[in-house]
Amino acid sequence: MAATFQWWGEYGASGSPTTTDLGVSGNLFNFKTYNDLSSAADYTSYPITAGNNSYDVWLKGHFTGSFNKVQNAKFWKSSGALGTGETVKFVGHVTAYPQPTTGDSSYASADVLTASPGSANVSFGGDLAGNITGVGYSDFITLQLRTTSAAEAGDTNTFTFTLTYDEN
Repeated sequence: MAATFQWWGEYGASGSPTTTDLGVSGNLFNFKTYNDLSSAADYTSYPITAGNNSYDVWLKGHFTGSFNKVQNAKFWKSSGALGTGETVKFVGHVTAYPQPTTGDSSYASADVLTASPGSANVSFGGDLAGNITGVGYSDFITLQLRTTSAAEAGDTNTFTFTLTYDEN
């Protein structure tokens, strides 16, 4: 048997967040100015205007099935070009869900990588060298789309984010 992977998201207030499995492919979420991952389609009601940021997006890798160990998780943006005045910020080792923000995230503060990193950048149990040995989750992968006043009007490009891991 092998581990089965799907994206998992958390959104809403920090004291009573909502969680959902997002699946493995397709348009799983959109950056928007509303703290809700439940629908990828409602982003037009909550646009990000030039010079502003999206709400933080809080994802995890959800692993099910039969496996011995999942470890060495690596996250990056594998496709999709950023537009003028756009950056996607990232962090992959947050263990607790706080109140999301549209201000400059104190969590998602590094530019998301555009190639597979040389070593793990997503943690398990607060440790980049950590692992799970049964059904479970990675730590949070937090993203935020930030724009400058030079950002182009209209939709951003579509991005593909990839999470790879070693399984044995």
